[in-house]
Amino acid sequence: MRAPVYSIITLGAMMLMAVLPSRGEDVLAVTNQLIHQHLSYIYGSEDLHNGGLDCSGFVQVVFRESCGVELPNEADKQLDYLRTHGQVWDSTSKWTEATLQPGDLIFYAGPYELSRTSRISHVMMYCGHGVMAGSQGAGRRLDGTYAGVGYYAFWPHPPKGILGESGDRFLGHRQIFAYGRLNDVRVQPSHELMALVPATPSSSTKTAAASASSFTLKTSGN
Repeated sequence: MRAPVYSIITLGAMMLMAVLPSRGEDVLAVTNQLIHQHLSYIYGSEDLHNGGLDCSGFVQVVFRESCGVELPNEADKQLDYLRTHGQVWDSTSKWTEATLQPGDLIFYAGPYELSRTSRISHVMMYCGHGVMAGSQGAGRRLDGTYAGVGYYAFWPHPPKGILGESGDRFLGHRQIFAYGRLNDVRVQPSHELMALVPATPSSSTKTAAASASSFTLKTSGN
């Protein structure tokens, strides 16, 4: 019988799936495993076999592998999902920086017009220590490289959106629209796991953090 032939990308994805923690593991552990596979940003990808992920695809993989939850495949749909399966904070909520916990999702709106009605254009995951994780089409990662799946500097700001609004006022400038948290997610930021997350960025990297939070994606959103 002829042996099956696998592409390099397929083999890489198979190896990645072998090292991912089993379901029920902490979302930070799964996140760290993904980030150290050096995956690219690929618009529309939610499949590791492609060799990369987009922002919502990254979130899908993290929560699927950590707790078996199958999230929708676009950032705006993930925000809607959390409205019924978790907690969401917009500008009308009593959100403070103390509310933010590792595992929370950060939803951005703007700056460009999307082909869909919603203006939610991007999603990342907060990891603690002033760090967010996810996949971006631009922006400098904390390891000094640019774009792709990685850790990025994050400086919390109050959400500016109102759930249900069109978001047209965000055209031309990108801001945090809302924060969200999925119910019953295992996030235990132990000393061992938090040691995997880069330390809080120093003041010298604040400019890089601002750049990462204000860049214009090279795609039409995800």
